[in-house]
Amino acid sequence: GHGLSDAGIGPINSPAQLARVAGHVDRARAAGNRILTGGAIVPPEECGGGWFYQPTIVLADGRDDPLVQEEIFGPVLTVQIVPDFEAALAAANATPYALVAGIYTRDHAKAWRFARAVDAGQVYINEFFAGGIAMPFGGNRKSGFGRAKGMAGLRSYCKLKSVVARI
Repeated sequence: GHGLSDAGIGPINSPAQLARVAGHVDRARAAGNRILTGGAIVPPEECGGGWFYQPTIVLADGRDDPLVQEEIFGPVLTVQIVPDFEAALAAANATPYALVAGIYTRDHAKAWRFARAVDAGQVYINEFFAGGIAMPFGGNRKSGFGRAKGMAGLRSYCKLKSVVARI
């Protein structure tokens, strides 16, 4: 929607990125993945101009699927069906990226076990993108290093110096 209105989803940042997002989904569809919802560019006349892609959910064939292994930078969510907790944890840790992980469950012991074992900069349990300015934000592996916000973020602005002298 318009940048000054109460939009539910914003535009993609460029025509090239819009084409990249569409290409990812088109390749997933051609590979046999099931598009559960969305999966198309929104025509400019339907959204007042700009580069919009429908929010899309894809049932991915497996954790080696390119749609699972690559960062899309668009409104595309992949879903993978796994048989158990260990397979879910293995799938979560099998990508080169590690910014955010989320788990939805009634079993809080299992959720905390997942949070400890998954390699991600943030883990959300039964919600998503909670936390305020005091909660550090950042990723692991190809999702970056270091943290913004919180004391961890402030430390990145500190300049440390070691001085060694023989007296």
